[in-house]
Amino acid sequence: MLWTDLGVGLGPPPGGNLEVVDVAYDSRSAAPGVVFVAIPGVHQDGHLFVSQALARGAPLAVVERLVDECPRERQLLVPDSRAALAELAAAVNRHPSREIAVVGVTGTDGKTSTTTLLQAALTASLGCAGSLTTVDFRLGRQVEPNLSRQTTLEAPEIQRHLRRMVAGGCQAAVVESTSHGLVLHRLDHIQFQGAVFTNITHEHLDFHGTWENYFAAKATLLDKATAAGGFVVLNHDDPLAFERLRGRTKGRILTYSARGSAGADLRATAAIPDGGGIAFTVNTPAGSAPVRLQMAGRWNVGNALAALGAGLLLDQPLDRLVDGLGNLPSIPGRMEAVDLGQPFSVIVDYCHTPAALSLALYELRAATPGRLVVVFGSAGERDRAKRAEMGRIAAQLADQAVVTTEDPRGEDEEAIIDEICRGAREAGAVEGENLRRVTDRAQAVASAITMAQPGDTVLLAGKGHERSIIGPHGPMPWDERAVAERALRERLSQ
Repeated sequence: MLWTDLGVGLGPPPGGNLEVVDVAYDSRSAAPGVVFVAIPGVHQDGHLFVSQALARGAPLAVVERLVDECPRERQLLVPDSRAALAELAAAVNRHPSREIAVVGVTGTDGKTSTTTLLQAALTASLGCAGSLTTVDFRLGRQVEPNLSRQTTLEAPEIQRHLRRMVAGGCQAAVVESTSHGLVLHRLDHIQFQGAVFTNITHEHLDFHGTWENYFAAKATLLDKATAAGGFVVLNHDDPLAFERLRGRTKGRILTYSARGSAGADLRATAAIPDGGGIAFTVNTPAGSAPVRLQMAGRWNVGNALAALGAGLLLDQPLDRLVDGLGNLPSIPGRMEAVDLGQPFSVIVDYCHTPAALSLALYELRAATPGRLVVVFGSAGERDRAKRAEMGRIAAQLADQAVVTTEDPRGEDEEAIIDEICRGAREAGAVEGENLRRVTDRAQAVASAITMAQPGDTVLLAGKGHERSIIGPHGPMPWDERAVAERALRERLSQ
């Protein structure tokens, strides 16, 4: 289509009207008809690649500053190229969110599980729903792994996926929505029909600076939904954010409580672990129903309630939603059991925040007759304040803590481990006794499995579904489950 047909508010290109077939932020994807948007990134500045994009045939480069060596008539100057990228991406994909009910799910923990639970519930009720999460992309019952290491994709990818869902007959889409994605405009120009909040605790302060900024970023999803007349689902059990979010909400709202709090609209009672899953009764404004999840972890009760709340606000029948929840198998890297017949449990879980690690250890403690062993680390170039806190949690809740590498990026991995171990020692852990440091993650997993005895549980925390460890020279292949299986086979062969 022509630039003038896009309906964007970026102003006319200096060289006049032009044909646009797509938009790109990677110069290698530039081609005739593909507008290049120069993004000033953390590690690379897209303005350095404007000349390459134009040489590949891009008819126009959208820039925040003019590139002197490139023709002025092929550069459009804008105040924020990320915002421009989102606007162009929505326009070239013909605004798919106007044709499908889009629900955003945000929070510190539980986003992926809640998003996937809601997608399963809506697929059962509507026949087809889609989802985008840090683990995978779903269109009805089709599942494609997300290999990007991005939870919230860049705007062009999100808009293309939404258009694909519309073309595939989906009636609704659920998008895992991070604070980064909200602040960096990746979710701009999406017409959200609903916003779901899990919790807002402690994460990403390296990016946001303060918890207040982090909260403000999350809360913009609420604003996006309510500005379009949409609904909000809030966690009544979240002590930090619930009242503030409720006071900010205008329009339809449902609240939920996994603890069964009387003030919540959706309440769970009689939650019981049930053969690798969990069963409970849900009480809602639409009635009550028994629910049985195939996913372990009592925290998934809250995630399921959040999904049910969104489904009800989309006017779907409770019984169909409950059926969809019950049919969803476990999610890769979320309380995923690794069982080769060993007399102890090995669990892979993505928990990488203090709150998530605490919940996982509490849950496993109740189900473990023997010792509880945890292997974990903390990411480099990310929130440093959580490192010592996670060490303290592991020392208090596990019998043995093995501290190792997660994603050091450009940081010294030994220095990261030092910070974690400091917190563990402050909580009473003793190195060489109940606290060990094993820098190589594969060796750390093997050491934990080697020390496990009958009745013990080994929790491998922090990597979950991810398929790489990011070091100073980039990503290195990694598969936590495969590493655990290899260590188990070696143990069982002895």
